[in-house]
Amino acid sequence: MRKIKFSIPITLDGYIEGPHHELDWMIPDDELHDFYTSMLGNADLMLYGRVTYQLMQNYWPTAPTDPRATPAMHRFANAINPIRKLVFSKTLKETGWNAQIVHALNTSEINQLKNQPGADILLGGGANLARQFMQQGLVDEYQLVLMPVVIGSGTALFRDVTGLPKMDFQWSRTFASGAVVICYRPDGRLAPNAQ
Repeated sequence: MRKIKFSIPITLDGYIEGPHHELDWMIPDDELHDFYTSMLGNADLMLYGRVTYQLMQNYWPTAPTDPRATPAMHRFANAINPIRKLVFSKTLKETGWNAQIVHALNTSEINQLKNQPGADILLGGGANLARQFMQQGLVDEYQLVLMPVVIGSGTALFRDVTGLPKMDFQWSRTFASGAVVICYRPDGRLAPNAQ
């Protein structure tokens, strides 16, 4: 069975973007790009919400020809550009970048995708879509990239998410920037505060 893996940079105080959707607190260095490139090497499908999809589509298709892009950014672009993408949106009319529009999250359709042969399915950034997947128990692995910053306010990843299962620690990795990736898998039991 294919796994849905969710990975996102997050601040020490639990935010995935600033109060005005800022992402300038992230540390998008070569090591982080190579980390995500390696995840893409084990995946064949990306899932995005509209906002994250458009943010990514605005740059990564052109990154291979951007003279300002680092070699690590080129590797990431070459890994992400050919991958098939599903964009969950009620308003988007057209896509490019190997994407198809899905108008609503249907748990049985996602489980059918997971049961098909293939590699990992990566759930892209974006709080709303991630929360829906979490609430439906569709995320098989969380890889949170904890950035060594505190921003005080913004979009909290786990705001209003209830009933999450207890998480089992799998592994961690520290980057030179001070960022730490922490990998957890739900163990199927409800966390004590969720019962």
